[in-house]
Amino acid sequence: MNISPYKNKSSNVPHDTGTDQPVVSECGKRIFFVTGEQGCGKSTFLAALIQKFNLQPSGFITKKEEASSESALYMHPIVSGTAIYRYSTGNCVGICRSPKPVGFAPIFDAYGVMCLNQAEKTMHSSFDRECTKTPQPSLLPVIVMDELGVMEAEAELFFHTVCTLFSNPRYYILGAVKPHRTRFLPVLEQIPEAVVFHLTPQNRPALYKQLEQAQNFAAFLYAVHTEIPNGKTNTE
Repeated sequence: MNISPYKNKSSNVPHDTGTDQPVVSECGKRIFFVTGEQGCGKSTFLAALIQKFNLQPSGFITKKEEASSESALYMHPIVSGTAIYRYSTGNCVGICRSPKPVGFAPIFDAYGVMCLNQAEKTMHSSFDRECTKTPQPSLLPVIVMDELGVMEAEAELFFHTVCTLFSNPRYYILGAVKPHRTRFLPVLEQIPEAVVFHLTPQNRPALYKQLEQAQNFAAFLYAVHTEIPNGKTNTE
């Protein structure tokens, strides 16, 4: 079943994903991550971005399950625009307890890597359809990682799998990343093809305005990279 935050709607998105061609927008960007403090609206904005530009996400989302005394954190796969919600020990990646959350690195390294591998296979299938000119809806495939944080970075295989995907010039990648104490943020900020937007209550209206005005995903990346004040501070 389709999950409403990742529901697609029509939009004319120009893209060229030939099997050996890098997928880079006009401004040279193909990776977009939003970071910011808890509650600033990172996942909400990603959902709006996906819907606006008719993107077809594959990857994962992580969500808390509040039913127990300790909030369990589950990783749910997204396959071709559909999030598949599962609640089992096999995809429980952590426990949110005080004073510090506890992550389960073996689950990230097994289930998390499986989600990323599945996303990569979906991208390859899309490339194959482009090469064979198979009729298909006008959807732009992207890999989604929502979100990357401290627990995820402590799982070595998962961390290196994510970095390998970052380095592949054929992939559009979207996601959210924690603003503190995670290895992922410095990695992203050093990638020339990546845009990392530090979302704050002050710059959020401008970001949504630019999303509304942009004609396509490439135009949005250009605007975010060049026109909107970024909320990054020197203390981060």
